[in-house]
Amino acid sequence: MFDFLKKDNGLNEIYKLDMKSVNNIRGLSIDMIKEANSGHPGICLGAASIIYTLFKKHMNLYLDDLDFISRDRFILSAGHGAPLLYSCLYMLNLLSLDDLKKLRKLNSKTPGHPEYLKTPLVEMTTGPLGQGVATSVGIALSEAYLKQKTKGVIDYYTYVLCSDGDLQEGVSYEALALAGTLKLNKLILLYDYNRVTLDNNLEVSSCENIKKRFESINFQVLEATDEVNSIDYCINLAKKSPIPTIIIVKTTIGAFSKNAGKNIVHGKVLDDDDIISIKEKLSLHQTPFTISHDVVEDFYEVIKKRGDSYYQNYLKKVAKLEDKTFLEKLVNHDNTYSLDGLLIEGGKSLRDLSGEILNYIAKNDDLVIGGSADLSSSCRTNLESETFSSTNYSGRNIYFGVREHAMSCILNGMALCRLRPFGSTFLTFSDYMKPGIRMSAMMNLPVLYIFTHDSILVGEDGSTHHPIEQLTSLEVIPNLKVYRPFDLNELIGSYQDIMKNKNPSALVLPRNNDKISNLTKTTGVVDGIYLVKDTDSDDYIYLISHGEELGLTLDVSFLLEEKGIHTKVLSAPCFKNIKEHIKIRLKDKPCIAITLGSPYYFYPLTNNVIGINAFSESGSKEELLSHFKFTKELLESKILAILERLEK
Repeated sequence: MFDFLKKDNGLNEIYKLDMKSVNNIRGLSIDMIKEANSGHPGICLGAASIIYTLFKKHMNLYLDDLDFISRDRFILSAGHGAPLLYSCLYMLNLLSLDDLKKLRKLNSKTPGHPEYLKTPLVEMTTGPLGQGVATSVGIALSEAYLKQKTKGVIDYYTYVLCSDGDLQEGVSYEALALAGTLKLNKLILLYDYNRVTLDNNLEVSSCENIKKRFESINFQVLEATDEVNSIDYCINLAKKSPIPTIIIVKTTIGAFSKNAGKNIVHGKVLDDDDIISIKEKLSLHQTPFTISHDVVEDFYEVIKKRGDSYYQNYLKKVAKLEDKTFLEKLVNHDNTYSLDGLLIEGGKSLRDLSGEILNYIAKNDDLVIGGSADLSSSCRTNLESETFSSTNYSGRNIYFGVREHAMSCILNGMALCRLRPFGSTFLTFSDYMKPGIRMSAMMNLPVLYIFTHDSILVGEDGSTHHPIEQLTSLEVIPNLKVYRPFDLNELIGSYQDIMKNKNPSALVLPRNNDKISNLTKTTGVVDGIYLVKDTDSDDYIYLISHGEELGLTLDVSFLLEEKGIHTKVLSAPCFKNIKEHIKIRLKDKPCIAITLGSPYYFYPLTNNVIGINAFSESGSKEELLSHFKFTKELLESKILAILERLEK
């Protein structure tokens, strides 16, 4: 294909330097893995030409400001190939040789898989296959939106290096199908097609035709060899496409190893003899961590020069922009918001009131954008805006389709681009989203998850739609704040706390209507737990609840008062805001929690929990409350039984 390179026209020298550079990346990568005695040499030997070509020939970066808003994004979705990326970062003078020697070591800049904010130019945490691919759709979607909002000032490509494993994970297909629908043409996948997975050859577990699959979801499909010039040619074609592109690069896993093409080379450290042989074949120094000076110098200078020119062009576009307010807000990471001035009346369901508050925020902040997994009418998350579509990238209502897992990942990509995204579905379907939510929390991104239909009081839809364990499983995720307000006061307090913080949040709301209580406080949400009903007696018990059950708990407290049992009722709308000294203080008196979900949720506060530790049934709200013994009279009996047990 590239016979013209044999001509003595100067291109032959470029070709030689390219090959030498690729081989040096291979050498550094296997040295890192050998030093760590752990890692994945197969992809590092097979896909080195892909990452080199992308960085050397195409990536627009500004090395004086790695957070430059209009830089090209590279997502190493095949995160097990981290040494490839670390090698490139070393050649860009962003990592040292000492950093490379600490691959997979505690507190190093070179963790086993790329981690956001730990390593320069790592755009997101990858490792769980499929997450990088799916999140990249959110990054590309953000580019389309931001380009419209800034009249072309922000203008970047999103490149993804993915593997067979990435494309086998269902979430990648969910997200990419949406990318094709939206014609996100600046999304370019580089697929390391080595036809081998960790356990065996790909054909053992997959017979799909990748080319036809991607054509069916409106992707341009290109095929390349693992030669630099072939990959470069395809990337240039991809940049001209009106739709997203996948470049199928046919590689050999563990190229040049004695186990080349075999699954054994995927995740097993190469032995000494194999490393010696590989380095001989690639004309590399046998001394570990030795790299040619001309390779490093050329790599750095080419990328630096191109990036400086790209940045200057960006500044020229900024200078021509008449209104810089939105761009400045974005550049300054100003994605917090105050609810001062909000005027809203109760008398509706919290999901309806949440929709009104969300729209109030969105009217005043163009960074707010999001949608639902085909449930926006039920979750009340439609914004008073147009639909984001292939013909209108300025719309702020995103129709994710029935793709909960992909939605959570796409939202992460949007948050990584400094937007303030939200996504919604029923609480019970949060299970489909857990991997993406976990990544939100791990990267500490300001994603808002709005979950409605939060308990068995949904009614006739039955056990599949009635959350039991979901709230607890969300609460135990580090960094994720879970809010379950009782009424409008607590709902406003929840939004105030959410919008002033930059961590991920889950707002959990009922379907049913509720009145505003004169006992609740907006400010109580910040404390996490607070008193809604007091007593003058020194002899009392605590009753704790949250969400819709708080009203029932208050009713029960008045029944107990009639029997001479004094109560202090506490609302607990946000557990992660509760201070440790408050948890300790609750142990001074009998403390009983009431929840329509798993009792495990309240165990950090008390072991005395009246909850539901079984799956639900179909039936009306009233029938279900009776079935699970959650009428106020039956709850009173349960509380009396607990107190009798505690006295013994």
